[in-house]
Amino acid sequence: MHVCILTLDFLPFRSSGLTIYAESVVEGLAARGHTVTVVTSYRSNYVQIKENKLPDNVSVIRLPIGRADWIGFGWQAARYLRSRDIKYDIIHFADIHFGYAYYGSFIGSAFQSFRQRLTSYYGRPYHINSLDYLFRLIYYNGARWIMEQPSLRRATHIIMSSYTTQQEFIKYYHLNPKRTTVIYPGINLSRFEKLPDKTESRRRLGLPSDIPILLCVGFFTPRKGVEYLAQALTRLKTPAYLVMVGKWNKNYLEIFLRALGDTRSRARVVGYVSDLDLPLYYSAADVFVLPTLLEGFGIPLVEAMASGLPVITTTGGAASEVVGNAGIVVKPCDSDALARAIDLVLNDPDLAHQLREMGKFRANNLFCQHRFISDLESLYYSFLNKS
Repeated sequence: MHVCILTLDFLPFRSSGLTIYAESVVEGLAARGHTVTVVTSYRSNYVQIKENKLPDNVSVIRLPIGRADWIGFGWQAARYLRSRDIKYDIIHFADIHFGYAYYGSFIGSAFQSFRQRLTSYYGRPYHINSLDYLFRLIYYNGARWIMEQPSLRRATHIIMSSYTTQQEFIKYYHLNPKRTTVIYPGINLSRFEKLPDKTESRRRLGLPSDIPILLCVGFFTPRKGVEYLAQALTRLKTPAYLVMVGKWNKNYLEIFLRALGDTRSRARVVGYVSDLDLPLYYSAADVFVLPTLLEGFGIPLVEAMASGLPVITTTGGAASEVVGNAGIVVKPCDSDALARAIDLVLNDPDLAHQLREMGKFRANNLFCQHRFISDLESLYYSFLNKS
């Protein structure tokens, strides 16, 4: 097959978990011998990560999008597809919303809806301040009706990242279930199979060796709710050290630091780390915590389970579905509940061991890349047979 994957970012640029999803799709399809064309944006102002050499059967087309971000990308991607005589067997938008301007046959992946973004914080959009709230209210409502609805109507088939996401679109957008298929995203878990010793990892990272370590990984925006994790740190009965790994919204970082209060000395903000170094942080930690308000999937949850970490998360979006019975789940925006859950895991070795074993099993059986690509390939062939 010749597959065209359209994604806002691609190596050597990486802005979110969606980029990692696209990387996994491309890597998996190329390994199975398919020809893959990646249509993506050019981000001259983005920090580049180390780029692995792409296989010969993968080519990358970069489009200028200006300041319009994903909206500009969707428009330029549609123009590109209309202007080329190349016949792709499959056109796959990595996020369904990117397909709003394209009128041909395509498959799109769905992770979360704009309705969810509008209601995830006590029935309102998550935000930093009143001005940010007003912006998100206008932006999310506009995107829901101008881009989201057309994308859903025009997509030939939609890949749902979870059953939670599938039910969201069926219930609130009246989407025909027959036009959807749930395929859990998969990642290369081999990086987390043979981790260094915890003591050695802490030494190499310069982390304390005499206190339990909590780990949180992600792209930290108001959607991640990490100020509640900071508050939980101040309320723990068992002192712990918190490590935050990932990029930040600058203004949101200030909110997080204020929420730490007197416990700021027991927290470290690391920032972005490379794929090579990331497993060290999972190895060094005792518990993984993701206090998200809304999660379309949550790749760090899978990485943590594969690394053998007990996981604590929330009912925000698909997070609780991803961890299943292999983690402890609390309501979003509840720092007291987070603190109780953390204390419980830190003080119950049997529970922590049980969660570690169940998490490893769940990650390797539901979220491995081989299973993901196999399911995706089967859907592609089914799509072609119906065309």
